[in-house]
Amino acid sequence: MIEEYGTVIELTGEGIALVECAKNSACQHCAAADSCNMGSCEEGQMVRVEVINALGAEVNDKVKVVTTTKNFLQSSLMLYIVPVISLVVGAGIGQLIGEQTPYDASLVSALLGVVFLVLTFLGIRALTRNWQRERFMPKIVSIVNQY
Repeated sequence: MIEEYGTVIELTGEGIALVECAKNSACQHCAAADSCNMGSCEEGQMVRVEVINALGAEVNDKVKVVTTTKNFLQSSLMLYIVPVISLVVGAGIGQLIGEQTPYDASLVSALLGVVFLVLTFLGIRALTRNWQRERFMPKIVSIVNQY
C-alpha cells in the first residue's frame, strides 16, 4: 500500500475530492521515489491528487490517502511503459523500412515511431473509455486531526 497524508482543498464531484499532499522525507528512502509522481518534486513541495472521497471529507480536513501498489503499477505500465515500447517498436520497423527505400532511414524511423506512439495513446484512450475511473484512483481511508 502507498499511503500519504494531505489536506482536502476542493470537492470536485460526487464522491471525488482534490487533496494536496506534501512530499516528505520518507520519499527519499522509498524504492519507487524516482518513478513516483511524488518523487518528481522537491522536499516540501505540494502535489494535488484526485481521490475517492467515500468518507465524506470536507474542505480543509486532514486525510490519509491510500492506493494499492498493484493499481499504481498497472496505471504506470499503461501510461508510460506501453507507449515507450510502442515508440521503440515503431522506430525499429521504420528503420527496417527506411533501409529498403530511397528515403532517409532515420527520418522514416522517427516518423513511424511517432505514429506508433500516437496510435498507442489513442488505443489506450479507446480501451479505457468504458473503465471506471475510480478503479485506479487513490481513496481517502481516514480523516485525521493531525499528521
